[in-house]
Amino acid sequence: MIKAFGDKMINAFSDKAIKAFGGKKIKVYVFLSFCLFVFLSACNNNANRSSIPIAPVQIRLNLQHYPHLSAPFATEYFTETNPGIGVWAVGFGGVLISTFMDFNSANVSFAAFDMACPYEIDRNIRVFPESNNVFAVCEECGSRFDLSLGLGQVTQGPARENLRRFNAFREGMFYLRVIPRNDL
Repeated sequence: MIKAFGDKMINAFSDKAIKAFGGKKIKVYVFLSFCLFVFLSACNNNANRSSIPIAPVQIRLNLQHYPHLSAPFATEYFTETNPGIGVWAVGFGGVLISTFMDFNSANVSFAAFDMACPYEIDRNIRVFPESNNVFAVCEECGSRFDLSLGLGQVTQGPARENLRRFNAFREGMFYLRVIPRNDL
């Protein structure tokens, strides 16, 4: 009975659609194909795309050596590799780690970003945290990026893209891991 009802609905829709297009079935198929194409194109999420070239990032920090990272709005950055402390690869322009308050869990969470300015796209022109650790600024172009929600959103300047983000998460009680994101 449900199948019969579904078939009637599909046939009724098809009949109405064919009538709306002057009785030409081919027009209906072209129209529906076009709608499907537009829908799928609109679903393409470029929000996490970046002009900063993809470069390896691999960090595993012992948080006992960085106690300030247990508080919100703290930062630490690395521009060179140092396997002795767990920094094997630092992305294109370095890695900026920031902490923020996750209001869903009421815990301090971590965010990590490539330090290369997305306007300058030069591994030697970097963003650095301001003294309040809420914003990072490119000293070359003046672009400012908000770190307070862990998103690295551009708030000022000629930059039009957010900072390239990396995955940053706790590994056990004492380690912080930073690796590339999968949605690039």
